Amino acid sequence: MTESLLAGDSSPLYTRSMRAMNPRHVLQGILAVFVLAAALTTSGCFHRVRSLTDADNGSLVVMDVGDVLRIRLPGNASTGYLWERIDPAELAGTPLEAIEEGDYRSDGTAPGSPGVFTFRYAAAARGTFTLTLAYHRPWEDEPPLETYAVIVWVP
Repeated sequence: MTESLLAGDSSPLYTRSMRAMNPRHVLQGILAVFVLAAALTTSGCFHRVRSLTDADNGSLVVMDVGDVLRIRLPGNASTGYLWERIDPAELAGTPLEAIEEGDYRSDGTAPGSPGVFTFRYAAAARGTFTLTLAYHRPWEDEPPLETYAVIVWVP
C-alpha cells in the first residue's frame, strides 16, 4: 500500500492526506491556533509573572487578577541584614496575597557570600497600594540601610 501511495494512487487515503497538505488548509490550521491562543490569553487562562529587581524601585506595576509579582533584591544575610515588607504591615485588604516573602539564596558556596532575597505575591483582587520593603537588621532600632517601594495597581 505504501508503494501505491508513493506512485500517486488515487485511493481515498491518498486523496485525504493530500488535501490535508493543501497550503490553504495548512494556513487555516495555523490561523485557528493563533485565534485560540489569543482567546485563551485574553480570557485570563494565562497569567503573567511580573519580575522586578532593584532597578524597578519607585515604579508602577500594573497587574491583572491572577498575575504573580516577583521581586528579587540583592543582599547578604550573613551580615544580619535582610529584606522585609514593612508597609503595609498586613496584606489583608490589599490586592495581593503572599506566596513567599524574603526567601534568601546565596550566590556562592563560600561563607558570607552575597545572594538574593525573593518575594512573590499573587494578585487576588482589584485595587491600588504601595508595597514597601526595607533592608535592615530587624533587632536594631536604626533606620533601614535601603528601602524599596513599588505602586501596585490591579485594575
